[in-house]
Amino acid sequence: MRFSTFLFACLAGLAKANFDLYLGHFIIPAGGGVLHEAWFIYPIDPNCNDVWNGGYYLDQDDVSGSKTGVRCSGSGCYGGAASDIDVVEMHFTNSPLYHWTIYKNRGHPYKMYGLDGNTYGECILFPGDDFHCSKGVETRSGVRKFRCLTQFTVAQIRAGN
Repeated sequence: MRFSTFLFACLAGLAKANFDLYLGHFIIPAGGGVLHEAWFIYPIDPNCNDVWNGGYYLDQDDVSGSKTGVRCSGSGCYGGAASDIDVVEMHFTNSPLYHWTIYKNRGHPYKMYGLDGNTYGECILFPGDDFHCSKGVETRSGVRKFRCLTQFTVAQIRAGN
């Protein structure tokens, strides 16, 4: 049994829900085509219907304060292995506040630290799935980086704000 599979099986009982975190991009045809780097969350491997209905979170340099989105640092963010990501800061909503950060240098599994210093779940490296969906002239694609085990569901996170 692979270590990541074993670890996932051990942690699965700790949380009521989980979400997979994908890094990718979407292209909007306005002005000749605009490429946006984005993050996507899904409860299971998405099909294209899930991708179009699920929304996205922009990749940002700063997600502090009221700024939402996801900040990634490390060589594994774009085009690299998830194991080479140093920090992922996820600020999905302000009301309720869903703002967690995972750090490579704080051990595995990666704990989801809130702004209050408490942990709200754990994330494991979970590559192996991707999507590429086109609708008309718009395209969305992404690769899975992590599975996060937490009490919060994708539906709860998306319903915020």
